Amino acid sequence: MWAMLEHHYAEQLVMKINALYLAVFTAYKINHLINETGII
Repeated sequence: MWAMLEHHYAEQLVMKINALYLAVFTAYKINHLINETGII
């Protein structure tokens, strides 16, 4: 039972990290695009 809970927690953690990474990566890409085109 404990192992199941721990596995579920790890999965949630991975999902959160992936979501965070995706958000940061997207923000960086958009920021880079804006800087490239010079629209401020």
